[in-house]
Amino acid sequence: MLSEVVRTDDATLIELVADHGMLANRELVAAAGLSPDQWRRLLRNDIWLQVVPGRWRHRATPLTWELQLLAGSAWLGKQAALHGRTAAAWWGLDGCTPDNVEFLVPRSRRHLPPWLGLHTTKEWSKGDVLIHRDIRTSSATRAIIDMAATATPRALEAALDSAVRLRLTSVPTLTKRMNQIGGQGRSGIRLLRTLLLDSGGESFLERAFLRLLREADIPRPQPQVVHRQRDNKVMRVDFQFTAERVIVEVSGRQGHISDRDRQRDARRRNELQAREWKVVEFTTADVLDDPMYVTATITGHLEPRHRSTGRAAVRR
Repeated sequence: MLSEVVRTDDATLIELVADHGMLANRELVAAAGLSPDQWRRLLRNDIWLQVVPGRWRHRATPLTWELQLLAGSAWLGKQAALHGRTAAAWWGLDGCTPDNVEFLVPRSRRHLPPWLGLHTTKEWSKGDVLIHRDIRTSSATRAIIDMAATATPRALEAALDSAVRLRLTSVPTLTKRMNQIGGQGRSGIRLLRTLLLDSGGESFLERAFLRLLREADIPRPQPQVVHRQRDNKVMRVDFQFTAERVIVEVSGRQGHISDRDRQRDARRRNELQAREWKVVEFTTADVLDDPMYVTATITGHLEPRHRSTGRAAVRR
């Protein structure tokens, strides 16, 4: 008789957790009509398994990355947020696979039991913590700064560029926050500062273009500048030398584009030129295989005060 009651109440609990991320807590256990003895028996027989203190999953429910995130967030409450690579993966940044679960908590909570990866911080501002898909997480800016301590240069570069591309952060925002919390001795800050030198584009090719200009001592252009067409539609250009009224596009497209694409590009270029902008375009082959052509072309369009610097760099 007792086993039949347990089985019935267990089924009720399974139905209840379906609306709570597949996680049971003591309130749901009570709502399912389970007595303390019945619940202890279910735990003792490994029917329900603890994920974190106060949160359990049915043994038929896989222990996924998302389930651990949900359990950890519920356990730690408002004074916690996803940390570093975990936060970056939750934001969907490139190069950040969902393979670990780490949280950031204030230093005052450092004595919590280590059920999940916990990191503490003295620096905790409102801007560092946001709600994304119902989970408290470090902002993309803070996540990148924190993951710099352990990430490879390639992974950090991918996360950084995708965060800029997705408008989750910007180079000025990252630089400002990094200067605020990146004190002497903070791991990864030197690498991040180096990567920021060529950040601001939206792809590997645009980063390579910025690096090429920097190494040639050519002034850095503004990346991702928005112009409005006559019909108020947005035109976003890759790079812009504002004072010289020069726009640079770097194109990584492979193969042929449609007539519609060519028409759109031509009209876009015509409108920019009608506004007295010079429009220069480079392909992947130009940027990666013929950097001297790129630098010579750029310096040829800039003001005379910049040309000598760029040409000297090409000769080197």
